[in-house]
Amino acid sequence: MLVICEDCGKKFNIDETRIKKKKAKFTCNECGHIVVVEKPEAAIPAPDNKPLPVKKDVEFTEGQQQTSIPDSTTVTSKGESAPSKGKGWPIGIYILLTLVTGFLMVCGAFGFLYFKYIPEIVNNQIELRTAAITGSFSGVINKPLLLRNYLQVNKEAKRVSKLPGVAYAAVVNERGIVVAGFFSDLSRFNKSFETRVKEKGVPVDVFLQNKLPPSADRSTARIVVGGQVIYDEVSSIPDSGGEVHVGIYLSDVDRAIRDVLVSPLTFSVLGGILLIGFIVFLLLTKSITRPMQELTDVANRISLGDMNLTVRSRGPREMRNLAIAFERMRRSIKAAMERLSQ
Repeated sequence: MLVICEDCGKKFNIDETRIKKKKAKFTCNECGHIVVVEKPEAAIPAPDNKPLPVKKDVEFTEGQQQTSIPDSTTVTSKGESAPSKGKGWPIGIYILLTLVTGFLMVCGAFGFLYFKYIPEIVNNQIELRTAAITGSFSGVINKPLLLRNYLQVNKEAKRVSKLPGVAYAAVVNERGIVVAGFFSDLSRFNKSFETRVKEKGVPVDVFLQNKLPPSADRSTARIVVGGQVIYDEVSSIPDSGGEVHVGIYLSDVDRAIRDVLVSPLTFSVLGGILLIGFIVFLLLTKSITRPMQELTDVANRISLGDMNLTVRSRGPREMRNLAIAFERMRRSIKAAMERLSQ
């Protein structure tokens, strides 16, 4: 039988079979208060019609002082001890995992949209820019090429090759001979290709990778030239039978995209998102875990017999309802203990 001292809340495990009369008294070894114990009228039989076993921590005789149960132990209905603290992660970990999962999902959604739509947009922009350069180039050199003014054709080819992002500009006549061709920067290509161009001029096999189909005015292709990936567009020159080739560095486009992704603005946005998430985490933790800790402390104090306290309701609505239920339970237990002491 579990007996609690009314003054200090100390717990005593009493062997009720040692009580000879209807009542017995003993002195609390914690505060010196005299505790009165009434012998139960009848014992509840076990399924086999034998008395229930009682855990005998100490023997009891009338007027003899008893040994208290440690505060860190909870006594179950079978007299066994249960751990005072539960296992598992704190609620703050679950909140943190939820926020991290949400952040990763948002990043994944942006990544999916980026890799699905951005390449298509970039390719369209490259195609439009290359088409504009090629159309302008072929229109300018049309008359000089008819007049066999190759000096003017070379000047225009050199001018086009110096435009930002352009790898080369070349003119091929109707017989497949390169009459004008310039690379913007040969040092960006591998050494063997650079040496080849310096010794033999612009190789025609570069432009054979993107041939102009019959009855077609233009054609585009991704080709590899001297270790560089190039977006090449070929366009026919009206009335002359020749064609022009303009190549764009795709590596410049990729580098520009990487610069945007790793720019200070991108890191600032990510830092802002993480900061907001951290603030939300602190607010959620403060509004949920602290009221829960307070209710846990109240429950522990009530289990020790401390009934002269008030349970405050704070936090979210569910936590307030739980606190109100705790307060109602405390009042009921206190009233029951007062009735028993009378």
